[in-house]
This record gives sequence, C-alpha cells and structure tokens, in this order.
Amino acid sequence: MAAGKDFNDELTFILNYADVSLHMLGPEHPACEGLVEVTHAAMRCAETARCLLVLTQRARDTVRPGGGRGLGSFSS
Repeated sequence: MAAGKDFNDELTFILNYADVSLHMLGPEHPACEGLVEVTHAAMRCAETARCLLVLTQRARDTVRPGGGRGLGSFSS
C-alpha cells in the first residue's frame, strides 16, 4: 500500500506543477498544449492507480491466511 501512496504523491506533484505552469505561462504560450497533455496523462495514471488499489483491496479481503487460498493453505 505504501507504494501506491508514493505513486499518488508523485502524481499530485506532477498535476500541481503542470497547473501552476499553465497559469504562469498563460493560454497562448506554445508549451501549454504539452502541459495539458501531461495533465491528462497524469489524470489517467491516477485513475489506473485507483482501480489497482480497489483490486488489491478486494483480493486482500477475499484471500485470508489459512482460508483455503494462497500460501496460507499449504501445510507441511
């Protein structure tokens, strides 16, 4: 879960930096088109990260140690 938080922190930095840059440069600056694309890509990554988090939470909730699945089901 820590890796997900770290990834989210980096995405937040990217989104904030792009937003500040867009406002500082103004809409007519040639770099704005690229910054908008960076923002859209970071937002897609954030959505993917949210989906992965949901999947891992579901997997963690359905696979319990000793519950008949995963490593917890093996005995020596």
